[in-house]
Amino acid sequence: MQVVKRVLLTITAVFAAVTVSGCLRITADELYSLPQASEEYLKLQDQIASMLNDGAEFSAPVGGPNRQAVQLKDLDGDGESEVLAFFSIPGDSKLKICIFSLVDGDYTVMETIEGVGTAFESVRYADMDGDGIAEIVIGWQMGAALKHMTIYSIKDFHSVLLAEKDYSEITVFLHGGGNSSVVVLRLPSQDSGAVAEMFTLMPDREVVSSEARLSNGIETISRILTGKLLDGAPALFIDSTGGFTDGGLVTDICVYRDGVFSNVSAKSASGVSEDTVRARINSSDVNKDGIIKIPKSRRLQAQSETPYYAIDWYAYNSIGHSSLALTTYHNNFDEWFLILPFDWREKVSVRREDVVSGERTVIFSFIAGDSQYEDFLKVHKIFGEMREERASIPGRVRLLSDGASVYAFEILTEPNSFGLTFSESLIRDNFRLIYSEWLAGTT
Repeated sequence: MQVVKRVLLTITAVFAAVTVSGCLRITADELYSLPQASEEYLKLQDQIASMLNDGAEFSAPVGGPNRQAVQLKDLDGDGESEVLAFFSIPGDSKLKICIFSLVDGDYTVMETIEGVGTAFESVRYADMDGDGIAEIVIGWQMGAALKHMTIYSIKDFHSVLLAEKDYSEITVFLHGGGNSSVVVLRLPSQDSGAVAEMFTLMPDREVVSSEARLSNGIETISRILTGKLLDGAPALFIDSTGGFTDGGLVTDICVYRDGVFSNVSAKSASGVSEDTVRARINSSDVNKDGIIKIPKSRRLQAQSETPYYAIDWYAYNSIGHSSLALTTYHNNFDEWFLILPFDWREKVSVRREDVVSGERTVIFSFIAGDSQYEDFLKVHKIFGEMREERASIPGRVRLLSDGASVYAFEILTEPNSFGLTFSESLIRDNFRLIYSEWLAGTT
């Protein structure tokens, strides 16, 4: 009975999520009725319960984007989702995926993929040749430090192994033309340095691979992003940590062009993407324009011994040339940042002022000369019971609330004074909250 209850809860949760996301149609009358599983889903639950009663256990992938023990995915592009259930067989390190499809009103096991390992490390779905049918990319956890990738074609619900490789990290890269490739990353070994290897499925169903060397000195891969370059080309941005002389983080930028996968940022004889080495701030699409930028900290002229920094964000093109895209000031402690106009560079200083209980304030000042500063902007984080009232003090402009705090600002002089670009609308448009994924080591 406990097994059946677990099955009901697992599958009900999956189908509820799909219903909420809009993948299933539902009428207005059904919205006002108690939720009821269809006869097809009840039969599916019975099949999965039978497998569990025979000794199998649910084995949800432990990593990657898809971590449910029962997943819905339209594998064959017919508009109807297949059901994939992930199991382990205790005692013999066997793992298997059962693929169910709706046939004549019943869910039927169309194919089973089996392997050996301690867990499913991850599973991804990628249409690698643009035929509308998803290939299945499975990461098998083979031990504490060993992971093995397999790519299966599932055309006509007949699984065919296309490629396999050991890996440290794995991702799917949409590199143009509507097709996806699988990229596996491997850390340095005694025999070779760190590499990124791309697997591409050709129209004749042959898999070809191409390797790009990653920076020498990499020790840990902390984050993988896909995004655009300045010229619109898609690229893979790989943030890694290591023992680099100018900082602990490096970004390798890999592109696929003319059938070749290459690292366009590692141009020096050192084999390191030296232009991207920095302190530990991850690359990001910080202003949400689709282009990934590489950050570099720059110390501001200070009014005290406390150091303050701006972050210059650089965008790259397909041959590895960079240009300054924007500059920000990040207040990590108060979880906000401000995009700074370009004409503030070298002309603005920052300091903190936490003298009012329930408020933390950052003051921006124009550098008028040696040891001469003229304040023109205050940004407040206000907390406590009176936060809304204090955000509405005359002269203050309310920005937003995160529930526990209210953010507001004050302009202390006439807009656009000192030859600097600033106004209420500019501050409001350029203010953002900080997200934790920008810190190195997060995913």
